[in-house]
Amino acid sequence: MLKREENHVFAAPVEAVVARWTDADFLTGMMQDQGSREISVTVEHLSSDQIQVAITRQVPVDAPAMIRAVIGSWLDLTQRDVWTRAADGSWSAVRDAKPKGLSAEGQCLLTLTGNADGGATCAAIVSVQSRAPMVAAMVESLMLEDSTKLLRQEFAAVDAASG
Repeated sequence: MLKREENHVFAAPVEAVVARWTDADFLTGMMQDQGSREISVTVEHLSSDQIQVAITRQVPVDAPAMIRAVIGSWLDLTQRDVWTRAADGSWSAVRDAKPKGLSAEGQCLLTLTGNADGGATCAAIVSVQSRAPMVAAMVESLMLEDSTKLLRQEFAAVDAASG
């Protein structure tokens, strides 16, 4: 298993950032901008303190030709985010992502807290794990790089939409 920590500061408050990350139209547009296709986003407000987002999409494979020859140029990806508000007003999310046809999966733990200037600080831990014999390290490395790149693009998209 490989892990990476990412941090980002949003100018917008926590509630505005969560509103973006749980808005089906915003997520669909952002994922189209990232190059995804066949995007389906379902948002379910389970309570005032819990929101579930289910996403399916095809993502372009950014990998060496030998990998693309095996898995193709597109991957079907299923993602599920569960957002939960804490008593202090912070929000956290557990994001699980599973590419179809690969014995690998990714997870991202996001925590949004308010900061002194009215913005929000996001701490993220991205992890990937593969159970593919012989190629696990290569698959994990590629998935970690791609997951981190997409997360940074999400940060930028939320910033642009909230600014």
